[in-house]
Amino acid sequence: MRNRTAIFSIVAILFAGLATVAFTDQTKPKKKPVKKATPAAAAKPAGIMSNLTWYSMTDGFAKAKKENKMLVIDVYTDWCYWCKVMDQKTYTDPTVIKKMNEHFVAVKFNPEVNGTHVVNGESMNSEQLATYLSRGGRIPGYPMTFIWKTISQQNTIAPYSGYIEAGPFNSILNSFIQAD
Repeated sequence: MRNRTAIFSIVAILFAGLATVAFTDQTKPKKKPVKKATPAAAAKPAGIMSNLTWYSMTDGFAKAKKENKMLVIDVYTDWCYWCKVMDQKTYTDPTVIKKMNEHFVAVKFNPEVNGTHVVNGESMNSEQLATYLSRGGRIPGYPMTFIWKTISQQNTIAPYSGYIEAGPFNSILNSFIQAD
């Protein structure tokens, strides 16, 4: 009986200690990691713009029309893994950035986020815009890239489905630049 009481006492002390640790850890404020500044300019070769400016469909369309440029429309979703890879690898490539900044207007479009988009004077919601870009069809998957050569003509929208590495993406951009 005495051994049981001793064991019970030890177990009770252990549980009390664990409970104290658990409650104490939850009440401590968590420290945020310190971000270190990195010299972005030093990482890029001279003369190459360091990033792309992304526009909404309405603003990008208006800018492309005003500047007589083509549109690159990156259709993505928040849950799409390959969309994120394309953002990290393809759209950070210095050659892609240079070509897009010179010849195209870059548009980001998430069809799962409803909004109003104005294209060629027509106002449409996100579902209608996705249908418009895919010329009456559905977007087959993400990421989806549309390159719109002549923005006054819907039939000049070219679809590219899936993740595209920087090299092949540069080739696609070149084909539109050369045909311009």
